[in-house]
Amino acid sequence: MSNHSQEGKQFKSQKFEKNFFSEGSFSNCLFERCELMETQFWNVKFSDCVFKGCNLHLVKLDGCRLQNVCFDECKVIGGEFHKCDQSFFSPEFNKCILRGCNFSDRKMKQTSFFGSKVKECFFNDTHLVSCDFRECDLEGSVFHHSDLSMADFRDAQNYAINPQVNKLKKTRFSKPDVLALLEFFDIQIS
Repeated sequence: MSNHSQEGKQFKSQKFEKNFFSEGSFSNCLFERCELMETQFWNVKFSDCVFKGCNLHLVKLDGCRLQNVCFDECKVIGGEFHKCDQSFFSPEFNKCILRGCNFSDRKMKQTSFFGSKVKECFFNDTHLVSCDFRECDLEGSVFHHSDLSMADFRDAQNYAINPQVNKLKKTRFSKPDVLALLEFFDIQIS
């Protein structure tokens, strides 16, 4: 499907499995309980859209714009966010399951991941200043050469953030999970 533009439309319980969308746009749209398994979006613009309770499994996002897009209680497996258009990239994740997603080389200042399970995701050279990771489970996620200044990790768990290769300035953590930062140093704690 190409040159497909929708504004203010609601898509409820629809299946877009293995569909291909090219050069279209979705503005002020709601996707609720939709199945987007292996759907391919190529240069598609999403602005002010909400995905609520959707299943996005191996979705391709080549050149897509995600401007003020909220993913609420969605399951996103293998999301290729690193292939999105950087100039219009402002997603938000609320209580989502994110597994194997790639956010490398993205500028994501003030992005919220609140209450999400962010497992085995990649944040390489990612700008995460003032991001909200509160109450997240970050098991297996990789942060490498990322700027986590003023990010909030309070009540987050299972993170492995190496302070030697990531920028941590005024980053917020809570006890006792903050002790995980020490595992990268050759020290013994009694």
